[in-house]
Amino acid sequence: MAWRVVAIENPARLSLRDNQLVIAQDVEATLPIEDLDTLVLDSYGITTTANLLTALATKSTTTVICDEKHLPASVLLPYSQHSRQAKVSRQQLAMSQPLKKQLWQHVVEQKIVNQADVLRMVGLDDMSIRKHASDVKSGDTSNRESIAARIYFDQLLDDATRRKPIWHNAALNYGYAIVRSHIARHIAARGLVASQGIFHHNELNSFNLADDLIEPYRAAVDFYVLEKVAPLHVGDRDASLTKHDRQLIIDILNYYVIMSDKKFMIKHAVERTVESFIECIEVKEVRKLLLPKIAS
Repeated sequence: MAWRVVAIENPARLSLRDNQLVIAQDVEATLPIEDLDTLVLDSYGITTTANLLTALATKSTTTVICDEKHLPASVLLPYSQHSRQAKVSRQQLAMSQPLKKQLWQHVVEQKIVNQADVLRMVGLDDMSIRKHASDVKSGDTSNRESIAARIYFDQLLDDATRRKPIWHNAALNYGYAIVRSHIARHIAARGLVASQGIFHHNELNSFNLADDLIEPYRAAVDFYVLEKVAPLHVGDRDASLTKHDRQLIIDILNYYVIMSDKKFMIKHAVERTVESFIECIEVKEVRKLLLPKIAS
């Protein structure tokens, strides 16, 4: 089972040899492709080969390419690797509107509960948003997600819009992007159409479904950044992310959440969420969708 999360942040030449990732810098290092769960390429000085990219996609490695601001800009996804790709995509495209709305209701309920749990664990008032979880309607027509988010960030960051705490905002966005890329990889690997969401439907967004399924995971990213990364950040809170910050945040995929009363790393929980989503659309049963809870 793939388990390594690797980030390359200095110029390097990457190639494939004997099913190994070869990293040529001042010295040469190799890693088995089958061990790579996620590979983050965060330097404009990195060059690679087509056969390596093909091997990474075939093994369903999440390969993330970052921009000049060190934020994920692209993700390499497998194409039609799933044995039931046509069947799964047809079932997804045939989903009824009521089923989509009920699934979104389930997603928003768990997102709000997770946000309330984060507030409780950091010693803040969780009841002010917890009550909104039980008020979510099918399709979230009363917009409880937005209402709860403003209350949540107003307490957590002292800013309901998440615009003022520059470092925290950048750290959270980086964590969200890493998890989103991982979700997109599993969506593609299982034959789902990533652009077809249950709530998000932007025509310019290739990952609407990933943006739906990430919502309950966002609170886990928030808690991880505040509890594990922020205390180790050295420097101005209004500064950009440092290389060390990014290295710490990438490890979010190895952070634990609760699912079915068991602990799973996020990278494994995501896999279960996507697999259960397929089961939901096959049997048309909303509660089959497995979503994460915050691990205390």
